[in-house]
Amino acid sequence: MRPGVAVSLRLPAGLGSPDAVYMLGRIGACVPGRLIEIVHDQPWQGRLRLKFKPAVAGGTRFSVSAELDADGLAWLMDRRGAPRADRGPGGIGSEPGDVHRLGLLTSKSGPGAVFAMACDYLARLAVEEINADGGLRGKPVSLVVRDDATDSGRAGLEAGRLAAAGCRAIVASVTSASFEAAQRTLARDGTLLLYPLLNEGGAAGGNVLRWGERPLDQVQAVAGRMMKGTGSRHWYLVGNDYSWSHGAHLAAVRAIESAGGQVVGDVFTPLGTTDFSKVIDGIRHSRAALIMSSLVGADEVAFERQAWSSGLRQNCEVLSLALEESTRERVGDDASTGIWAAFGYFEAIEDAGNRELCRRYRKAYGRWAPPISRRCTRSRTVCPAWGR
Repeated sequence: MRPGVAVSLRLPAGLGSPDAVYMLGRIGACVPGRLIEIVHDQPWQGRLRLKFKPAVAGGTRFSVSAELDADGLAWLMDRRGAPRADRGPGGIGSEPGDVHRLGLLTSKSGPGAVFAMACDYLARLAVEEINADGGLRGKPVSLVVRDDATDSGRAGLEAGRLAAAGCRAIVASVTSASFEAAQRTLARDGTLLLYPLLNEGGAAGGNVLRWGERPLDQVQAVAGRMMKGTGSRHWYLVGNDYSWSHGAHLAAVRAIESAGGQVVGDVFTPLGTTDFSKVIDGIRHSRAALIMSSLVGADEVAFERQAWSSGLRQNCEVLSLALEESTRERVGDDASTGIWAAFGYFEAIEDAGNRELCRRYRKAYGRWAPPISRRCTRSRTVCPAWGR
């Protein structure tokens, strides 16, 4: 319990709902015996204050207070099926010609919320800076945010809502399954769809732009180094059972075999898996010393923590294709030891432009805002043994 430590909470949704609200944030303050303050970013920005005081009859009196701003209220109402109106300059009540509406489809809930923590903040920062410079052709930009809940069915629905709200372009910071659902929905009206996350590739062009890293490049950057460092050439692949992992594993087999390695196991688990004991047993029995994971978000956190606590990881190294910094923080420093990642950007790149971006971001959203993206102090493109 110290300021800055990553926190994940599961809270009841209330009113008899069987669902839960998963909140992601950090310890903001801790006064022993008196107060724990949690600053959270997902599903909305706010604070939880847990206060303690001695009770007259013995024991401890305990109280919890929570902040619920307009964004949080809108998210909860939306979850309960209530109609919502997007706020701010150029909101749904304004004339379409008055503003340029930009949609952000992101994962504010579900397993993908872990990797999407900073997306909302960065989009808002970009829009604020564009508007401060006079907007686009003299008109302000209005950001409209929707939550796909890491569910492809909901993603298609929310993409349609964004287009119906007048968004001329939509940025999708979601899983590949959700992106494909959004792409099918938006193909009918030609709304521009941008996918900036790492992805397995596929059809683009027309109204679709894909900007993220590709798994073939990621594995090619790291596989040879890992085999040389461990003296092993045997790999075991672990992923989620949807388009991203299937495409990533096809690319990984190609890159690994080209580097002289051999894939001895390949397994896919449903998105939202919490128990990886059978997968870990399979890796152990295969005797592979090298693991490639294409698990995402909360699934990657669960797998890496369980692999470490079971003792498997003390004899293996892992290449994680989707372990950005917010996910790594929830894996923890010890369990991150031996994990490699390869990306085109790390938050700690020593570049004047990047330092200025980080300064503006922290000024806007505070000391405990989630990392912009991947953070590494050793390399721009390859991050060996993060936890060491």
